[in-house]
Amino acid sequence: MCSRILFVASFAIVSLASAGPASFIKKCTSGDGKCTKESAAAAIPAFAEGIPELGVKPLDPYFFKHLDASSGSLKLILKDVTIKGLKGCKPKKMQRDLSTSRLAVKLICDITADGQYDMSGRLLVLPIEGKGKMHIELPKLVISADVLLADKEGADGKKHWSIKDWSHSYDLKEKSVVQFDNLFPGNELLGRAARELVATSSNEIVVEVGPPIIRTMAAKIVEQVGKFFDSVPVDELVN
Repeated sequence: MCSRILFVASFAIVSLASAGPASFIKKCTSGDGKCTKESAAAAIPAFAEGIPELGVKPLDPYFFKHLDASSGSLKLILKDVTIKGLKGCKPKKMQRDLSTSRLAVKLICDITADGQYDMSGRLLVLPIEGKGKMHIELPKLVISADVLLADKEGADGKKHWSIKDWSHSYDLKEKSVVQFDNLFPGNELLGRAARELVATSSNEIVVEVGPPIIRTMAAKIVEQVGKFFDSVPVDELVN
């Protein structure tokens, strides 16, 4: 659920970077898919841990204090959520199109999230309510992103990239784990039935409630990538 996070946009773009201020990244040409994938694999852990000298804040673990993930039929408030696993993501596809200034990315990640929830309404068309701890595991989460880059002049007078637009999607390749403690407090019969529903329909639940969570996380990651681009000119990123 927490996953794309669109952290996919961020890591993928950083995979195109070179030495210089970000010496941990290998410089590649736009058509060298093998090089960009290798560069991404090396860059993801460093970027996830943060690059203070370039203004990039740590992203693994990623923490958010409050998020309203409610829909028309469901109230879902998440609080004090910690997401882990971004630094272990592996690049499956990295392709930059010079003619369109677009970057296509696909990553596979194992993500976990722990925090507090407050939920009431209908989940998968069935009544549900509860408030307490939550735990989520998303093994083999595949995150895809399409990123549109634009050029701008930086404070150093050189050309820098900026993210003009981006979109993302995600796919669950394996069964996820979703746990909500204290469902239907005071009613063990309804609570047990709700826990069974959640356990057997975990992927469907992630699909239903995940999009606003992933979008929020993605926006934060893209913000950090923007700071990276502000610090590093294009001529130090690609051949």
